[in-house]
Amino acid sequence: MKRVWLLLVLLVSSSFANAQAPGVPVYAEGRGSRPNAALMEQAKKLQGESALLSMKKATEQAMRSTCDLDLPPADTKPLTPRERWQRARAGHIRVGQLYLCSKCDRWHLDLAGGYAITADGAVATCAHVIALPPDMKEGWLVAANEDDVLLPVTQVLACNPGTDSAIIRVKSDQLLTPLPLGQDVSPGDSVWCFSDPGGKRGYYSEGIVSRFVKRPFMRKKEAEKLPEGAEVPKPVWLETTTDWAPGSSGSAIIDQFGNCVGHVSEIQTVLEEPLPLRKKKGETASQQQLGTQIVFHQAIGAVEVRALVKKP
Repeated sequence: MKRVWLLLVLLVSSSFANAQAPGVPVYAEGRGSRPNAALMEQAKKLQGESALLSMKKATEQAMRSTCDLDLPPADTKPLTPRERWQRARAGHIRVGQLYLCSKCDRWHLDLAGGYAITADGAVATCAHVIALPPDMKEGWLVAANEDDVLLPVTQVLACNPGTDSAIIRVKSDQLLTPLPLGQDVSPGDSVWCFSDPGGKRGYYSEGIVSRFVKRPFMRKKEAEKLPEGAEVPKPVWLETTTDWAPGSSGSAIIDQFGNCVGHVSEIQTVLEEPLPLRKKKGETASQQQLGTQIVFHQAIGAVEVRALVKKP
């Protein structure tokens, strides 16, 4: 009887050892795991070899408003659920900075999202993803693929802070998997997002397009810095029910064909109205806990990235 029981335990254990399909990664989390540790070593090695693009130079190059690229045409063949996930993951490129912090005097590797748009190294992301970190002494712009291989950024090809869109070029020993830019999308269409919300690697979620809106990305202080008479840019936004969080910025929103129809830019949380606080004599009023009514997930439309590329 004991042998039968032991055999059953071994069978159950072995069935859970590889519960995922072939090629599906299992991400390490929890105590003892060091996110980005291997990438940090690669980044510091390349920085020591002067092989990384400094944030100073990247900021200068971000003044470029357009670039020349040969973009792949949008796909029209629907993908299976697994094929969509594979395409989204293969096209996902993490983008951010390696920098020395002025507050703690330590090195940080801060990565958000991006996505390949050509096989030879052009990567799109948010303009705010490649902006200077607030507490940076010195820093370098870097990227990485989903196999934790660091991809040095060689230049910023084009950027528009007013539409939160940017295109960079990375150096890779292998061809990238580009996501074609798609603009045929409507409210009600299903969309998917592969990103790293809150540092949770490889989170894949599904939703629908809720609506399109046109409004400024720039805050009032930023808009005031524009030249006198300049029009405040109002990019096209997609609002979706797909999940994302800080750390997802710049990640692609794809359609059923694997085309990128937008990239993650913002989240807006609507809280319930606070009630008047009441307190008894001699007591201090406690902080009121407000509930969340709805969270708006807002992406910049792919049309804004397409606008950074000169038309043939």
